[in-house]
Amino acid sequence: MKKIFLTLVAGLAIVSSLHAQIQFKVAEGIDEGKMKDAIEHAMSGLLTEVNEACAQHRDLALNRLQMTNEAKFSISMLWENVPFECIDPVVVERVLRTPAGGYQVRSIPLMLQPSDAGDISEDDAYQEAVVEFNAAGKIISFYFGLKNNAWKDVMKSGSAVTDSRHRMMILDYVEHFRTAYNQHDINFLEQVFSDDAIIITGKVTTTKKSDIHFADQTKIEYVVQNKQQYLSRLKTVFARNKYINVEFSQIQVASHPTRKDFYGVTVKQDYSSSTYSDEGYVFLLWDFRDETHPQIHVRTWQPYWLDNNKTQTLPEDEVFDISSFDLSSVDY
Repeated sequence: MKKIFLTLVAGLAIVSSLHAQIQFKVAEGIDEGKMKDAIEHAMSGLLTEVNEACAQHRDLALNRLQMTNEAKFSISMLWENVPFECIDPVVVERVLRTPAGGYQVRSIPLMLQPSDAGDISEDDAYQEAVVEFNAAGKIISFYFGLKNNAWKDVMKSGSAVTDSRHRMMILDYVEHFRTAYNQHDINFLEQVFSDDAIIITGKVTTTKKSDIHFADQTKIEYVVQNKQQYLSRLKTVFARNKYINVEFSQIQVASHPTRKDFYGVTVKQDYSSSTYSDEGYVFLLWDFRDETHPQIHVRTWQPYWLDNNKTQTLPEDEVFDISSFDLSSVDY
């Protein structure tokens, strides 16, 4: 009887393992050869390990995979807060070249499996991962990307930032910035915000009118924080919420008209966590004079909805963009 029981257990383990196997295939972007084989092997191994770990409710075992220590640390931070699984048994995607001379695979379909997020919607749970490789075919980065359509819209638009290399570089850092909130990566945020960064947060206030002929008036009051004030508050938020998910959409990228290598990024942000959720517009003023260590000088948040019933949205002409800030007299 014991032998039969052990056989059944072993059989179930094999079925579970087979069910978790993921095959990754390169569609285009790289010729047949060692690099293509290395990327396919690395991606298949990583996604299979992700699914097996998710099914077995355990930590990721990444030491046997071809990844840098930085990549292992990054994906482990994500996993600690929000485990996930690949939802397609076969993933076929193209390979892109990165500005740094490496390779990138986008649109890897994942579903988050948070333990304390309550009733998470399917839209919130669905993510598209980005995996980057160095010239040797080793995984160097793993993060949650923008949805494929949003990313393509910016990459195809050359009117705001004409250099496609710069567009890709800006979007990559925006994606890393967004993922840092999912990871609770306070160290990355400490590095990416400049020491003199300004953080502006808007809050809707309502003035009640006693006269029935006048409607209540709403306005937005803005609170300004410095870098340390903002990060101190963020540490408290991270400690209180194991699950945090930040989504960016409606992305607009523009270069500054007079300051070379300064870019403005305006996005609609959907924020959800274990204890709180909101919708708003986020503006980021990026300084890419040092492409290896870009800095954010300004971050703003404005509410998307102006009323509790969600019938009135912030007018488009009031959403901050790069024209909202005068940098002519600022010595960055």
